[in-house]
Amino acid sequence: MNRRKTKICFFANFQTKDKRSIGGATVLSKRIFDFVAGKPELEVKHCQIRHFWRPKFQIIDYLVWFFRFPFVIYKYDVVSFHVTRDFHFTAGHILWLWARLPGKKTVYHLFGGGFHRQYERMPKILQFIARKTILKSDYFMVETLEMLDYFKQKGYKNIVWLPNSRQPVSQIDNNKVFSKKIAFFSRIMPDKGVPELIQTAELLPADYQLDVYGPIDAVYYKSNPFENTKVNYKGIVHPDEVIEKLLQYDVLLMPTYISREGYPGIIIEALSAGIPVITTDCCVMSEMITEGYNGFLVPVRDAKAITEAILRFNNENYPEFRKHALESFKKFNSNIVFEKIVKAYTGNPS
Repeated sequence: MNRRKTKICFFANFQTKDKRSIGGATVLSKRIFDFVAGKPELEVKHCQIRHFWRPKFQIIDYLVWFFRFPFVIYKYDVVSFHVTRDFHFTAGHILWLWARLPGKKTVYHLFGGGFHRQYERMPKILQFIARKTILKSDYFMVETLEMLDYFKQKGYKNIVWLPNSRQPVSQIDNNKVFSKKIAFFSRIMPDKGVPELIQTAELLPADYQLDVYGPIDAVYYKSNPFENTKVNYKGIVHPDEVIEKLLQYDVLLMPTYISREGYPGIIIEALSAGIPVITTDCCVMSEMITEGYNGFLVPVRDAKAITEAILRFNNENYPEFRKHALESFKKFNSNIVFEKIVKAYTGNPS
């Protein structure tokens, strides 16, 4: 006798042809969807949140969803939200109410690491609304341990740690030597540490190579900010090709100082490939990178400290850093992490 499948409305953004849709959240959403959609006990349908990617134009999509949402979700058992910070205090609570009125199970998954600080800054009325809506989801999934601790201390028992994650890399060269090749993969914007990348390239010895990949954010730069610098800008890499590119380098550099940063997917991909990471002692980076173990933590906006960290790698210590990077990847293995979402749909993920 065939058991009835649990029907899931997977409400999330996937990458579109618009370059502004490229980002960690859209990549991770698609990977989660592919994983859960492959489960025989689930029937999963994706609903794209945004079609307009120009700044502030998401309000058009939100207004459309205010009216469409109840007619779309009626045939599903679970409404699964996978959303970023612009959603929580705009459309989030209204669409959540539409889901709860007919008694749908709700799973609310946040991308990034700053929701608890965003919540603290909101007026009391919006905090109250959040407590009565999205925070009352059957499962409220957060990316960082910092957020997990914050809400557990407030008495919430429905909080689940769902770190950003990736699949293991199947083939890794265990004999890789340190060849002085450093890479940066992310959106090109000042708070990701672009000024420090340029300064670091100037400070490094001539036999070091610093390459940068990612879309240039037009909000901040009208042209390539790396022109006439020692940084090599390599353009945009398709998500499915990132690992292949990463394996060509020795160290990942991520000098971010974005306060709402969660667990950057590129850091997890580096660890999965046995590549140590240099990042800033900012946000929750220390939940991923341990000083002197799988990389180094440096102060924000400090190109000299970044340079010194790069120069600490050598042929003697590099194999140990690679070994530790692979070991620290285990808690970010998507084959394990994504099962929490499957269990949230069908039972208890804790």
